Amino acid sequence: MESYFTKTGTNLNSYTVCYLLQDKENQELRISELVELLYLSTSATSRLVVKMEAETGLVVRETCEIDNRGLYVVLTQKGRDFLTDASAAVEKLIQKAL
Repeated sequence: MESYFTKTGTNLNSYTVCYLLQDKENQELRISELVELLYLSTSATSRLVVKMEAETGLVVRETCEIDNRGLYVVLTQKGRDFLTDASAAVEKLIQKAL
């Protein structure tokens, strides 16, 4: 699995973010919600999201239209494709382990 992440320039945290976003309405979460779900610090979560946006394009950040202060992290089509491929790799790994 690690080789898959290396090949795609991602890591387990990237996969987890995409996985969490896929089930949410509009496939988006506020940064503060991701912090709670990932059990990472705010700064670590922000760095992860910035890297995911800039280097892999799996997510985009959008300003909250209601208060203009909060940021939403939104899953992109590339993120959905990554999640599909990564999930297949995870399933193969599990089958191999069994």
